[in-house]
Amino acid sequence: MQTFLKDFGITYKNQLKPGKNKISFLSENTRIAGHLFLPPSYSNDKTFPAIVVVTPASGIKEQTAGIYAKKMAKQGYITLAFDHRTYGESGGTPRGMENAPMKVEDIKNAISFIGTVPSVNKMQIAALGICSGAGYSIQSAIFDQRIKAVATVSGFVDFIDYGLGEATQYLDKLEGNPIEQFQQQIAWGNEARQIYYETGEVLLIDGIPPIGAQMGTFWDRAADYYRNPERGGQFSTYSPMRAAMSLDSRYAFNPSEQMKLMANRPFLAIVGAQALSAYFSEVAVKRAKGDKELVRIPNATHFDLYDQEIYVNQAIEKLNQFYSRVLLLH
Repeated sequence: MQTFLKDFGITYKNQLKPGKNKISFLSENTRIAGHLFLPPSYSNDKTFPAIVVVTPASGIKEQTAGIYAKKMAKQGYITLAFDHRTYGESGGTPRGMENAPMKVEDIKNAISFIGTVPSVNKMQIAALGICSGAGYSIQSAIFDQRIKAVATVSGFVDFIDYGLGEATQYLDKLEGNPIEQFQQQIAWGNEARQIYYETGEVLLIDGIPPIGAQMGTFWDRAADYYRNPERGGQFSTYSPMRAAMSLDSRYAFNPSEQMKLMANRPFLAIVGAQALSAYFSEVAVKRAKGDKELVRIPNATHFDLYDQEIYVNQAIEKLNQFYSRVLLLH
């Protein structure tokens, strides 16, 4: 069965069934590819809460977002993992645009899509952001009240601070103090944008260092996830290459500075106790109002929470406790 809803480009290629369903929808007239996971007990005569799971920067739906979407569906939620525009199986050019405002619009359109799914309770829709997907999810929730709660895992939240704070993977190419380093990255993006405008050439930069690059513990661990075939980060539709022209829009905002605008919607941040990125989540929780919690998974690093069962399952338990409590209030 194929269904089209109000010409918004929403398609279900097959009749929806428990487990994984391949779907697509439009985001600003570009086709988005997604995996919709339905609970084992799914049927049209029941209603379920729903969660949109947002990938890390340059991530795709088959990686960690898909792991969390599948596991949360087994807990009784309708979940969606999708490829942002210009990534994976989704449309859009130039490819590899790590454009933060554009990704926020994709999330809003994913919320619109999941609200059309039979049996979704539109008053029980939440977001789950992983790594940079955390900042994108929070920014989306600030401007989209259909998102009733936000949880994050291994969150990178504030992108201006990310570019300033020596967290960037391009650190070996930068010089000077943090502000000078930030300005250098913006200059790269500006130059790449001009070259594209004049010639059509898309300058690409690698978002993940090669294994053994020795760029520090965090990026060594990133390479071990994304470039190690035994970890599951490698897929034929995945590329770590990003359009350099999107560097300026990558660092577009610091969502945690506006946490008060989430208007007391519940917020949960999960981090690994050994995660070098935990500071971003700590700041976000501190700035959040109302129902908020920071959970530390013992012994876990940032990337352990992507795919390591012993740690992911602990995160799933905390997420289920959170969502089942806060979504049932609506």
